[in-house]
Amino acid sequence: MAETPSGPPAAGGGRPGRGGARRGGRTHPQAWQRSFRCRRAVRPADRPAARYADFVALHDSFEEADVAARKLWLIGLGSAVVTGILAFGSAYVIRTMSGVPVPSFVDRSLSPTAAGTAYAICSAAVTLQLTALVQILLATARRPVRAFLWSGGVLVLLITALPLLVGGPVQATAATALLDLCGGVAVVAVSAAAAAAIGPQPLFEP
Repeated sequence: MAETPSGPPAAGGGRPGRGGARRGGRTHPQAWQRSFRCRRAVRPADRPAARYADFVALHDSFEEADVAARKLWLIGLGSAVVTGILAFGSAYVIRTMSGVPVPSFVDRSLSPTAAGTAYAICSAAVTLQLTALVQILLATARRPVRAFLWSGGVLVLLITALPLLVGGPVQATAATALLDLCGGVAVVAVSAAAAAAIGPQPLFEP
Protein backbone atom coordinates (compact mmCIF):
# COMPACT_ATOMS: atom_id res chain seq x y z
CA MET A 1 0.00 0.00 0.00
CA ALA A 2 1.42 3.38 -0.97
CA GLU A 3 2.41 5.70 1.81
CA THR A 4 0.73 9.08 2.19
CA PRO A 5 3.29 11.93 2.03
CA SER A 6 3.62 13.74 5.31
CA GLY A 7 4.02 17.47 5.84
CA PRO A 8 1.90 20.64 5.95
CA PRO A 9 -0.73 20.90 3.26
CA ALA A 10 -0.23 23.42 0.50
CA ALA A 11 -2.01 26.76 0.75
CA GLY A 12 -5.49 26.72 -0.72
CA GLY A 13 -6.37 23.24 0.44
CA GLY A 14 -3.52 21.53 -1.34
CA ARG A 15 -5.16 21.84 -4.75
CA PRO A 16 -2.73 22.86 -7.46
CA GLY A 17 -3.41 26.10 -9.21
CA ARG A 18 -5.50 27.60 -6.37
CA GLY A 19 -4.72 29.90 -3.48
CA GLY A 20 -1.05 30.58 -3.06
CA ALA A 21 0.13 27.95 -5.50
CA ARG A 22 2.83 29.07 -7.86
CA ARG A 23 2.37 29.16 -11.61
CA GLY A 24 5.50 29.65 -13.54
CA GLY A 25 7.29 31.17 -10.54
CA ARG A 26 4.53 33.73 -9.75
CA THR A 27 2.40 33.66 -6.62
CA HIS A 28 -1.27 34.39 -7.34
CA PRO A 29 -3.31 36.13 -4.63
CA GLN A 30 -6.09 34.23 -2.96
CA ALA A 31 -9.76 35.06 -3.42
CA TRP A 32 -10.08 37.03 -0.17
CA GLN A 33 -6.96 39.02 -1.05
CA ARG A 34 -8.42 40.00 -4.41
CA SER A 35 -11.68 41.04 -2.73
CA PHE A 36 -9.99 43.59 -0.47
CA ARG A 37 -7.57 44.98 -3.04
CA CYS A 38 -7.59 48.77 -3.23
CA ARG A 39 -9.25 50.08 -6.40
CA ARG A 40 -6.67 52.87 -6.58
CA ALA A 41 -3.73 50.53 -6.43
CA VAL A 42 -0.89 51.57 -8.67
CA ARG A 43 -0.61 49.33 -11.67
CA PRO A 44 2.20 49.23 -14.17
CA ALA A 45 1.50 51.25 -17.26
CA ASP A 46 0.41 49.13 -20.18
CA ARG A 47 2.41 49.47 -23.32
CA PRO A 48 0.37 50.52 -26.36
CA ALA A 49 -0.44 47.63 -28.60
CA ALA A 50 1.66 47.68 -31.73
CA ARG A 51 -1.27 46.58 -33.83
CA TYR A 52 -2.99 49.93 -33.21
CA ALA A 53 -0.03 52.02 -34.39
CA ASP A 54 -1.26 52.11 -38.00
CA PHE A 55 -4.75 53.12 -36.88
CA VAL A 56 -3.36 55.98 -34.78
CA ALA A 57 -1.23 57.17 -37.70
CA LEU A 58 -4.24 57.05 -40.03
CA HIS A 59 -6.34 59.03 -37.53
CA ASP A 60 -3.60 61.66 -37.20
CA SER A 61 -3.37 62.05 -40.97
CA PHE A 62 -7.14 62.61 -41.18
CA GLU A 63 -6.98 65.19 -38.40
CA GLU A 64 -4.25 67.15 -40.21
CA ALA A 65 -6.30 67.07 -43.40
CA ASP A 66 -9.36 68.41 -41.54
CA VAL A 67 -7.36 71.31 -40.10
CA ALA A 68 -6.00 72.21 -43.55
CA ALA A 69 -9.50 72.06 -45.06
CA ARG A 70 -10.88 74.36 -42.36
CA LYS A 71 -8.14 76.91 -42.96
CA LEU A 72 -8.69 76.77 -46.71
CA TRP A 73 -12.45 77.26 -46.44
CA LEU A 74 -12.07 80.12 -43.99
CA ILE A 75 -9.88 81.87 -46.55
CA GLY A 76 -12.31 80.96 -49.33
CA LEU A 77 -15.34 82.28 -47.45
CA GLY A 78 -13.53 85.51 -46.64
CA SER A 79 -12.50 85.91 -50.27
CA ALA A 80 -16.08 85.26 -51.42
CA VAL A 81 -17.44 87.94 -49.08
CA VAL A 82 -14.86 90.50 -50.21
CA THR A 83 -15.39 89.62 -53.87
CA GLY A 84 -19.15 89.96 -53.53
CA ILE A 85 -18.86 93.36 -51.85
CA LEU A 86 -16.48 94.67 -54.51
CA ALA A 87 -18.67 93.35 -57.33
CA PHE A 88 -21.77 94.93 -55.84
CA GLY A 89 -20.02 98.26 -55.33
CA SER A 90 -18.58 98.29 -58.85
CA ALA A 91 -21.90 97.55 -60.55
CA TYR A 92 -23.82 99.97 -58.33
CA VAL A 93 -21.39 102.87 -58.81
CA ILE A 94 -21.02 102.40 -62.57
CA ARG A 95 -24.78 102.13 -63.15
CA THR A 96 -25.53 105.08 -60.89
CA MET A 97 -22.86 107.49 -62.10
CA SER A 98 -22.48 106.66 -65.80
CA GLY A 99 -25.65 104.75 -66.63
CA VAL A 100 -23.68 101.90 -68.26
CA PRO A 101 -25.62 98.63 -67.67
CA VAL A 102 -22.97 96.66 -65.80
CA PRO A 103 -22.97 93.70 -65.67
CA SER A 104 -24.03 93.21 -69.24
CA PHE A 105 -25.55 89.75 -68.75
CA VAL A 106 -28.49 91.03 -66.64
CA ASP A 107 -31.54 92.97 -67.74
CA ARG A 108 -30.86 96.63 -68.47
CA SER A 109 -34.08 97.65 -66.78
CA LEU A 110 -32.94 96.41 -63.37
CA SER A 111 -32.12 98.93 -60.70
CA PRO A 112 -28.48 99.44 -59.65
CA THR A 113 -29.16 97.60 -56.39
CA ALA A 114 -30.65 94.54 -58.11
CA ALA A 115 -27.91 94.45 -60.76
CA GLY A 116 -25.20 94.79 -58.12
CA THR A 117 -26.76 92.01 -56.05
CA ALA A 118 -26.86 89.65 -59.02
CA TYR A 119 -23.23 90.43 -59.87
CA ALA A 120 -22.17 89.91 -56.24
CA ILE A 121 -23.88 86.51 -56.05
CA CYS A 122 -22.21 85.34 -59.26
CA SER A 123 -18.79 86.55 -58.11
CA ALA A 124 -19.09 84.90 -54.69
CA ALA A 125 -20.25 81.63 -56.27
CA VAL A 126 -17.25 81.54 -58.61
CA THR A 127 -14.93 82.19 -55.66
CA LEU A 128 -16.39 79.29 -53.69
CA GLN A 129 -16.06 77.00 -56.70
CA LEU A 130 -12.41 77.94 -57.00
CA THR A 131 -11.94 77.14 -53.31
CA ALA A 132 -13.46 73.70 -53.85
CA LEU A 133 -11.12 73.19 -56.80
CA VAL A 134 -8.13 74.07 -54.60
CA GLN A 135 -9.20 71.50 -52.00
CA ILE A 136 -9.54 68.77 -54.62
CA LEU A 137 -6.15 69.55 -56.13
CA LEU A 138 -4.47 69.63 -52.71
CA ALA A 139 -5.71 66.09 -52.09
CA THR A 140 -5.03 64.61 -55.53
CA ALA A 141 -2.52 66.59 -57.58
CA ARG A 142 1.22 66.14 -57.37
CA ARG A 143 1.80 69.88 -57.80
CA PRO A 144 -1.47 71.44 -56.65
CA VAL A 145 -0.45 75.10 -56.94
CA ARG A 146 0.75 74.77 -60.52
CA ALA A 147 -2.32 72.75 -61.49
CA PHE A 148 -4.59 75.34 -59.92
CA LEU A 149 -2.86 78.22 -61.71
CA TRP A 150 -3.41 76.51 -65.05
CA SER A 151 -7.05 75.73 -64.27
CA GLY A 152 -7.71 79.15 -62.78
CA GLY A 153 -6.11 80.89 -65.75
CA VAL A 154 -8.39 79.06 -68.17
CA LEU A 155 -11.41 79.92 -66.03
CA VAL A 156 -10.46 83.61 -65.91
CA LEU A 157 -10.18 83.68 -69.69
CA LEU A 158 -13.63 82.11 -70.02
CA ILE A 159 -15.38 84.53 -67.66
CA THR A 160 -13.59 87.44 -69.35
CA ALA A 161 -14.73 86.35 -72.81
CA LEU A 162 -18.28 85.55 -71.68
CA PRO A 163 -19.61 89.15 -71.75
CA LEU A 164 -18.09 89.65 -75.20
CA LEU A 165 -19.82 86.51 -76.48
CA VAL A 166 -23.21 87.36 -74.97
CA GLY A 167 -23.28 90.71 -76.71
CA GLY A 168 -24.84 94.01 -75.78
CA PRO A 169 -23.68 97.61 -75.65
CA VAL A 170 -19.97 97.96 -76.28
CA GLN A 171 -19.33 99.99 -73.14
CA ALA A 172 -21.24 97.53 -70.95
CA THR A 173 -19.54 94.43 -72.34
CA ALA A 174 -16.09 96.01 -72.16
CA ALA A 175 -16.60 97.19 -68.58
CA THR A 176 -17.97 93.81 -67.50
CA ALA A 177 -15.09 91.96 -69.17
CA LEU A 178 -12.56 94.24 -67.46
CA LEU A 179 -14.18 93.73 -64.06
CA ASP A 180 -14.27 89.96 -64.58
CA LEU A 181 -10.61 89.94 -65.55
CA CYS A 182 -9.46 91.96 -62.54
CA GLY A 183 -11.64 90.06 -60.09
CA GLY A 184 -10.70 86.67 -61.49
CA VAL A 185 -6.97 87.37 -61.37
CA ALA A 186 -7.27 88.58 -57.77
CA VAL A 187 -9.24 85.53 -56.63
CA VAL A 188 -6.90 83.09 -58.37
CA ALA A 189 -3.87 84.80 -56.82
CA VAL A 190 -5.33 84.68 -53.31
CA SER A 191 -6.40 81.04 -53.68
CA ALA A 192 -2.99 80.03 -55.04
CA ALA A 193 -1.26 81.78 -52.14
CA ALA A 194 -3.52 79.94 -49.69
CA ALA A 195 -2.77 76.62 -51.38
CA ALA A 196 0.97 77.30 -51.23
CA ALA A 197 0.77 78.24 -47.54
CA ILE A 198 -1.31 75.23 -46.53
CA GLY A 199 0.58 72.76 -48.69
CA PRO A 200 -0.57 69.40 -50.04
CA GLN A 201 -2.37 67.09 -47.65
CA PRO A 202 -0.12 64.36 -46.20
CA LEU A 203 -0.64 60.87 -47.55
CA PHE A 204 -1.02 57.98 -45.10
CA GLU A 205 1.84 55.51 -45.32
CA PRO A 206 1.57 52.55 -42.91
